[in-house]
Amino acid sequence: MLTATLPVGSRRVAAPEIAQLVECASLRTMELFRDVSFTDLARVVDITRFQTVDKRSRIAVLSDSDGYLCFLMDGLAKVSRLDGNGGETILYLMKPGEAYGVPVSDYREDVSIVALQSSVVARVRMRELEQIVGGARLQAEISRVRSLRMRQMEDRLDEMSGRVPARTARILMRLCREFPKTLACGTKVNVLLTQQDVASMIGATREVTSSTLNVFRRRGWVGIHERYMCIHNPAELSEASAV
Repeated sequence: MLTATLPVGSRRVAAPEIAQLVECASLRTMELFRDVSFTDLARVVDITRFQTVDKRSRIAVLSDSDGYLCFLMDGLAKVSRLDGNGGETILYLMKPGEAYGVPVSDYREDVSIVALQSSVVARVRMRELEQIVGGARLQAEISRVRSLRMRQMEDRLDEMSGRVPARTARILMRLCREFPKTLACGTKVNVLLTQQDVASMIGATREVTSSTLNVFRRRGWVGIHERYMCIHNPAELSEASAV
């Protein structure tokens, strides 16, 4: 059996135990499990199925009848609404620790979740989870996430108003707040997005979005560093977002 080397005086921990500790630590970052005892957390791990999803692969959304609660444990994903012609509007980006699908959101067949990075997802049966964390706690978390999703949708409606430059500026500012990494030249949006992804966030074509981003770059408001966007002049970008 594989073991891990620990400091002198510590017991040797088998690889399966290490995996459980890692999974427990991942669950602990989620609001639902923040105050749950380690014993109960280990019980949750035992009834949870974890799955790795490749970059740009679709994450399955289970139906209401399946009775599962699903989480993004690691990585990053985009949640998009698809129209009948194959067009895509990105509703929001989902970060580690966030629940998705039924029952926390009113998803239908026209909604798609795609991993933007190699990601880990988890699912657990609601009735089994309720026995461990309690019905009241579980329902409170579901209500909290539903409220969060509603606010996100309201924010998206606000962001989609106005002309393309203003919409682009708003999205860049939000991404900068949500995924910041400080550089000498400004703040990097620390998530790798294609121009099509940005276009799908603002409801515009890739060509128009590309042209708008090029204008922003020529003005010195944004830059591209190793394929990542960087905000160089947030004041000007913020002003443009209000037009």
